[in-house]
Amino acid sequence: MTILLQNLINRQNNKLRVVSKLEGKVINMKMKLVSAMIVTAIVISGIQSPCVFASSEITDTVETTESEVDTAESNSFTFRGLDWWAKKNDVEKQLVADGATVSNATWSEYVLRMSGINYTNTLSGSSYVDGGGFTGRYTGLKVAGYDVSDSYACYLFPIDNSGVVNKSIDDAQFYFGWYVFDSDDYVDGEGIYSDLSSKLTSLYGNGIESTEDDFFSTVTWNDESNNQIRLLLGGKNKDYKYVTLGYIAADADKRLDEMQSALDAEAANAEAIEREKNKNDVSGL
Repeated sequence: MTILLQNLINRQNNKLRVVSKLEGKVINMKMKLVSAMIVTAIVISGIQSPCVFASSEITDTVETTESEVDTAESNSFTFRGLDWWAKKNDVEKQLVADGATVSNATWSEYVLRMSGINYTNTLSGSSYVDGGGFTGRYTGLKVAGYDVSDSYACYLFPIDNSGVVNKSIDDAQFYFGWYVFDSDDYVDGEGIYSDLSSKLTSLYGNGIESTEDDFFSTVTWNDESNNQIRLLLGGKNKDYKYVTLGYIAADADKRLDEMQSALDAEAANAEAIEREKNKNDVSGL
């Protein structure tokens, strides 16, 4: 009886397997039929009208991802990661946190252009604006493994919509920072220049070299926003050689020109007021 029951169970299982296989074949055949119908439809539609495929050529709009924005921002040139046009107190807090000691600059009332750091102790008339802001000097900073002789930062006074200069040092805005490697501290200025040039090139690509001048050699880099880095070797044919490395905001020259115009207008107005006060004074004539 037990054997008979077992045989019946085995037969039933075999039937189920056969049915399952048949169903599988039916399903498989149905899928093949559907696929064939789809292919046929595509071919027919292709005869009637051209197929349209998803492609980057279809749209002119390219969405910028958040990571791409971050990458673009990270490629912008800054001086020690400081925000351009940040207020003086905020900048100095970060510099002090980096190890700087705040010192006095020789020409603190002058604000410089990039050409203002061609020399370490001399300024030319076109390289700065007198009374347009504040220049700070900082000691104790390091860059690229070097103890910097001196570091500087320039802060420009803001100008309001009516053209009046706000001469509060606390409101002055950071636009230019640079390092000086002085011949009193380093004998091999050319070695420092070459080393820094190689390191900057590894970060920002090839810069624009200028070696025609008898006294200077420079390499200059500009980012997409036109913020600028310039490395300079001075006194290259002299016994003393120095290096300056400057970082300046893109629109610095434009704002310095505006500052000079505002200061000139201020001075002209003051002179006009004084003339009016003395219009009847003929003494000494």
